[in-house]
Amino acid sequence: MKQIISITDQDITGSTALSTTAPRIAVNAVLYDNDGNIALCCFTKFDVHSLPGGGVEGDENLQAALKREILEETGYNCNILAEIGYVHENRGEQDFTQNRYYYLAQITGQQNKPQLTDDEIANGTIIKWLPPEEALQIITNHRPTTLQQEYMKRRDIAILKESPTLCKKLINRSK
Repeated sequence: MKQIISITDQDITGSTALSTTAPRIAVNAVLYDNDGNIALCCFTKFDVHSLPGGGVEGDENLQAALKREILEETGYNCNILAEIGYVHENRGEQDFTQNRYYYLAQITGQQNKPQLTDDEIANGTIIKWLPPEEALQIITNHRPTTLQQEYMKRRDIAILKESPTLCKKLINRSK
């Protein structure tokens, strides 16, 4: 899978510190519904929006982890349509690295009840379905108050800008 962007503290704070820890592996999706809207996780406690997904557990492969995360967060099963790319993060000041792998996916079947974690519930996590342009605008206009929010914003913008033609082409073909 191709790297879309690498983000370091230097890009955000100017710090040249780099982490040497092994990267955490995570997966996310540009997840479409049947009306062409995409899912955004909204963490209402912080007024932050992000593409759905999360960490890979144990021996899971990337696609199995993505399907599990999508089901947990949205209540939907999904078909994975294509790889978009990955984002490498190196947060030197927090001694943390991460590789996030992004896929284009579409919901399937009926919605079940989301299975949110205690942290997701405490953060007021809800799913919003928005046209891709509106989702990008919401993320772009957000004013981060933490370093983590800035990383989230930069990676989601990079992914949403990377894939509009791919997304439209594959979604139209799958209808």
